[in-house]
Amino acid sequence: MTQISPIDQPETTGMRKWLARLDWSRLLYGFMLLLCSAWIIGYFFPPLNHDTSVLLYISKVWLEGGKLYVDAIDMNTPLVFVLHLLPEGLAKLTGLPGTTMLILCLAAGISASYATCRWVLAGSLDPAHATADALLPLLLLFLLIVFPNQSFGQREHIMLVLAMPYLLVASGRAQGEVLSRRLRIITGLLAGLGFCIKPYFIAIPALVELYILSQRGWRALLADVVPWCMLAVGLSHAVFAVLVTPEYFTIALPIAREFYTAVSDTDWLDLITGPHLGPPSVILPLLCIPAWLAIRSDLARIVSLAGIGALFSAYAQGKGWPYQSMPAQALTLLLAAVIIAHVMDHQVWPRRTITGGQPRQQGPRLFAAALMLLVFYQEGLHTRPFFKQLEYANSEVPRLLHIIRQEAYNKRILVLSPGIYPHFPIINYADVRMTMRFESMWVLQGVYADCSELAPLYNPPEAMSRGEAFVFRSVAEDFYKKKPALLIVDKVAGIPRCQDETFNYLDYFSRNPLFAKRLEDYDQLMEFDRYVIYKRRQPVPKVTPAS
Repeated sequence: MTQISPIDQPETTGMRKWLARLDWSRLLYGFMLLLCSAWIIGYFFPPLNHDTSVLLYISKVWLEGGKLYVDAIDMNTPLVFVLHLLPEGLAKLTGLPGTTMLILCLAAGISASYATCRWVLAGSLDPAHATADALLPLLLLFLLIVFPNQSFGQREHIMLVLAMPYLLVASGRAQGEVLSRRLRIITGLLAGLGFCIKPYFIAIPALVELYILSQRGWRALLADVVPWCMLAVGLSHAVFAVLVTPEYFTIALPIAREFYTAVSDTDWLDLITGPHLGPPSVILPLLCIPAWLAIRSDLARIVSLAGIGALFSAYAQGKGWPYQSMPAQALTLLLAAVIIAHVMDHQVWPRRTITGGQPRQQGPRLFAAALMLLVFYQEGLHTRPFFKQLEYANSEVPRLLHIIRQEAYNKRILVLSPGIYPHFPIINYADVRMTMRFESMWVLQGVYADCSELAPLYNPPEAMSRGEAFVFRSVAEDFYKKKPALLIVDKVAGIPRCQDETFNYLDYFSRNPLFAKRLEDYDQLMEFDRYVIYKRRQPVPKVTPAS
């Protein structure tokens, strides 16, 4: 009697037929969309990016009645703090932490940006451009959510979220496409907000608008509402700064001019050969060759110009920090995808494969999903995803947070440290206030960046520059007046040794009588990691004798 093998069983055959009928390209593509979208959940877990935490903290001080650039001094433009007022304002209304509301606001902004980009792509791409229609929206979602990693929420990231629809609309404008006036106004205003966050970003719209001018002429450009919207945002920002926050020009900018360039300043050779700016500096110009001379796509050319503008922005800042190079890296990836999609649509796939009267999408979708898996793989090799979140429980942040919550009885602390991590975002999580006006001792790093021969370890008060004298005076005055419960001193000052002596923050500020007088009220509580923590003795309440 002949036996039927398991593989020939009717149930197995039916399963195989059912599996064969599944549209695997749609399933894989949908999985990639879901993965990129769900990735944002990881950013809700601590710790929040330290720079972003500082901006939230200063915006909260401003929201609660403090004076920007007086009670909290930072080098960022007023628009940066206006934007961060939104999550802090919503936090005040809802009772949720500002750190959580920031991620929610960014999630809403990314959703709106992605939806707008899909709308523009659907309206501007030829129906035969199936690969571009499948690949570019998926990559945009990856670049706005997954790619930022530990730079999620940074100013460069916010700029990309606000400006990405503008780049796609600019492609349609260069081609003379009919785009709705409302779409142009919205994308122009949002792009204006994004580019005004930092003055360095102005190179991006400048290059893009020059290209549109070369394609369409002066009349078309002057009649276009987009550049006027961006200009209106820029002028409004300048007027706001002059009228509402004049201290930005009288306090923040003078300090920045005097000291900021001396902090972590990097020469051009180190920037070009560095791990962050080096790759886009090499690859982006090479990709510009096919973008301009081979495929001749307006979208490719505009993305290439935006990438060059982003490179200029990163080099102009002169630091080489990871988040500063992120826009150039992201736009390099986007340019490569635009070129690949153009080649696939025009030279690999048939112009139009009809199946039931509709273009076949399985091939382009499968190609886009497979390419994105490769991008995820390469990104995973380059950077461990959520490494700070995964290591948070065993890091110094929760332990120092516990100490501050337990010991800062009046919700005021003073941290003397050259960096801003880990006390930011700890200050946000603990909901305490710094008693000094600066988030760190970076100004002193600028003052004492170099040690000249026979120079003193500390400048005498009468020989201090205006900026150093302001720090020396204001930190001591605020310490004396506000009486923080905890004084946390970093043993590593981040300042080079001078005359074989080590810079010590307590020795430096104790030369001010006010600081020295208040310091008498403090006892050493403990040493924690690289910090020495002092606690102020609580005053004994006066007991009124019974009559």
